[in-house]
Amino acid sequence: MAITFSRLTPMRLTLLSGAVRPLAYTGRTTLYDPHVDAEFDYSHLKGDYACGGIIVPEGHPPTFKDLSVYAASLDAAERAKIRTPLNERERLPQVGLALVVALPPTDELWLPEAAELMRRIVTAPPRANEVAIHWAIHEALINRHGHGWYALRSFDAAGNPGPKLRDFIVHHRSTALGADIVEGVDWPQLSWEVQQTFFEELGLDLVVDPIAPVPGTHYAPVVYVNGTIHNERARQRVVRARERAHAANVQAITQKSPAELVETLLRGRSTIRTLEVERLCTRFFDHPADRAANVERILTNDDVVSLANTAAEAPRFLTTRRVHALMKRATDLVDNSSEDQIATVSAADRTSLVREIAEHYYAHNHSDRPLILGHALSDCQDVALALDEPDTPVVGTIDMAVTGPEDLLAIGRERDLALRPGRLVIVPRADRIDDQCLARLLLEANERKAQLILGHDQRSSHGVVHRHLAAYVADRTGAASARYSRNDIELLLRAGLVRRAIEAMAECGLVSFDVFPNHGPDDPSLFVACQDRCRIKELADTIREERVRTKAIEPPEELTTLRGTLSLSVGEWIVTTEACEHPRLQAGEFARIVAIDRSNSTIEIMHDTEIERINLEAFAAIRSATTITIREARRLPADMRLAVELTDSRRTWAALLLPAGRPAHTRLYVDPALARSAEELTDIARRSLPGALPHQHEMRPAPDAEISKNPLPIEAENPFEPEPLPEPVAAMPAPPPPVHLEERRSTNASPAISKDLPLIEAEDALEPEPFPEPVAATPTPPPPIHLEERVRGTIASNIHAREGYRLLYQQVGPHNRNRRPNAARILDLCTSDLTVALVHFLAELEPTRDRGEFDNYDMPPELTEHDPTRWTLIQIQNAKYDLQTMALPGSNWGFRPPFKFPVRENFLRLFENGEMSTDEIQALAI
Repeated sequence: MAITFSRLTPMRLTLLSGAVRPLAYTGRTTLYDPHVDAEFDYSHLKGDYACGGIIVPEGHPPTFKDLSVYAASLDAAERAKIRTPLNERERLPQVGLALVVALPPTDELWLPEAAELMRRIVTAPPRANEVAIHWAIHEALINRHGHGWYALRSFDAAGNPGPKLRDFIVHHRSTALGADIVEGVDWPQLSWEVQQTFFEELGLDLVVDPIAPVPGTHYAPVVYVNGTIHNERARQRVVRARERAHAANVQAITQKSPAELVETLLRGRSTIRTLEVERLCTRFFDHPADRAANVERILTNDDVVSLANTAAEAPRFLTTRRVHALMKRATDLVDNSSEDQIATVSAADRTSLVREIAEHYYAHNHSDRPLILGHALSDCQDVALALDEPDTPVVGTIDMAVTGPEDLLAIGRERDLALRPGRLVIVPRADRIDDQCLARLLLEANERKAQLILGHDQRSSHGVVHRHLAAYVADRTGAASARYSRNDIELLLRAGLVRRAIEAMAECGLVSFDVFPNHGPDDPSLFVACQDRCRIKELADTIREERVRTKAIEPPEELTTLRGTLSLSVGEWIVTTEACEHPRLQAGEFARIVAIDRSNSTIEIMHDTEIERINLEAFAAIRSATTITIREARRLPADMRLAVELTDSRRTWAALLLPAGRPAHTRLYVDPALARSAEELTDIARRSLPGALPHQHEMRPAPDAEISKNPLPIEAENPFEPEPLPEPVAAMPAPPPPVHLEERRSTNASPAISKDLPLIEAEDALEPEPFPEPVAATPTPPPPIHLEERVRGTIASNIHAREGYRLLYQQVGPHNRNRRPNAARILDLCTSDLTVALVHFLAELEPTRDRGEFDNYDMPPELTEHDPTRWTLIQIQNAKYDLQTMALPGSNWGFRPPFKFPVRENFLRLFENGEMSTDEIQALAI
């Protein structure tokens, strides 16, 4: 599941190396450093290297695409500026910035898509196009993640370095205590937005895990050095901090008001997805019943509003009544305002935006000094310089003027950031302000009778998944006389300006309000992108029959494959749904069939001007490309013709992007039942955006919300599961699920004693009273919050696995002095690598892989140690079997002694008379 982890670290020039060493590590290659006369070889790690490259801006030397030249040039540029020897400097010079980003796993994004996502993330910060950037993706036994390296200087065509970019990623301010960071890139927010927008562009129903209500801290890896725990106190501090963060989040979900929780998750947005709430509960609760109960508690609260795109769809979004009312008042104000109250200026670049704002300002007379507000002070600098004469403007942030806490508002009053009648308030980058903050600014300006000029930079790409209010205002109140070409449509769509984009598409003839003609597409190079998966096969069969009739392709042949039968024709195109090794094909690639050998179940395809053979008995992850999904259509070669069907309002924005990105060979067909004009299509497109405002959706009851997208428990997923082992009724008191912190407090209670025990005592007064198991003295196992959710669900929902997990913790937990020999013995009995991972997790053993010189540079231990792979169903079932057998008396694990039936007349008589069953006798014997 996609998460929002990202970390930026400054890398410094040292006596050992500068950029060469970490770049050799990232590239999994060998690089020679001429400055220290040493070769750094990390080629032995190339097993997890997936892909990578160097983004070289215009004007830089083309040789920078060579990693060795790029790394050596960065080091040479810094060493040329050194005046004081490195061993005498207090602060070593920075040679680059290293970025680490968690990427979605393979089952969510194909590798080419992950590469595109990584390139978007590293190029998203401002001024990122001025420096050369190296990026790479690693995926093997650890989670997929990406590395980025930013140079801190620009180079000319000859390779000569320029001055350092001081305000590249962060802005500093000199204070009495030293340099203070006043502004910087919010990397978790940036990573979340880019990933979520990319999911919507692909037409995937995926969400990025929301940031927890009480975010935890990723501690520096001070605990591990080369795989050895060297500081027990530091380790305990990290463990306690994680436990406190987990308990605080559980309390926030279960005890606090659902409306307060939702507004915390909104974090300035106007709506969130219902799946985000479910993902949050999945992270902190193991048992499916507990997850469902907490999700239902949140959705059915009176102060929480469920929203749907249309009245016929299930609710997919939610917000609070307070935020809904706030956004409704703000949008009503925008819809009914005049240009004297709210004026908007939208431009395709920052320079044009500043110029148009200045022209609009000087076209009107103003008696008061203008007020310039922004998300940060850097948003106001360009406009403040342009309006410096004759009236010096007052500059501040929106938090200082309207939305901040009392200390910031006091600073705003000192700077005269007041909104008063007749005063002009300029917001140069309204697209950078969250919906709730911008709504409060609109209402405050209207109440104070102040005039507003809102600027919107179309290259910001905000407005799709959040910050949509600024795009809504620019799209509704912008100049109607603006005309756009085909090359501007994609830019407008990515900025959320759907009205302008759809009007430009209609003028350019890219959209047709008609049903796609099923008959007549006799060109085999024409592909049809269909949104409805139920219609894909039906439409493909119709088109194939027409093409066979016109002899554009040969009649189909039935082939026996690894996954069943497959109907293919010579001359038609296929698309891969998984990566293939032989021949080398990525997932989502297109190729044309040139020959079919039905006897051997092989096909020959034309791929990259070469003929390749595919054995369908070894690889069958292909299908006919006559009809494709939106996701597959994005990887279609640029010279291929494409027809896009729009029959579902839910995928409108993703469908509009296809003809916008390739206008010369693509046409959009809008079902008349969906929309008959550009105005109707605009309304539908606005509602389809994930960041759409609450009033653009339909309010629906919460029980109809779209949930249950999480994987089912293993018991429900595997219909071939063997019968469960017999359960010792009274001998195994059911402990609480491993992650239920509330129930963990109640485990000190003694286990229940069988109801037949008093009868045995009455029959045999000399029989000693059986002692209950000392549950109160057994530490409860910690919550395995780092493991995959299917694993956690399996442990929590199966009573035998849960009991085995508890017994395993008794043997290998940190409280057990013999945990190391016990763990060594248990590891020899494990039949699954997942069981091994559970033992290492519960015993808090050192990680098996070495961690050394690049601890601070790579992924944090807590994100990689306990979830080394996406466990398969077989591995999970084997681990489940191990845990179940741990609970059996007399098993090889040695956790419970074997059954011992005392031969007593009382037991025999009770059994013969039917007063006690065999299970009850066994339970009392244990």
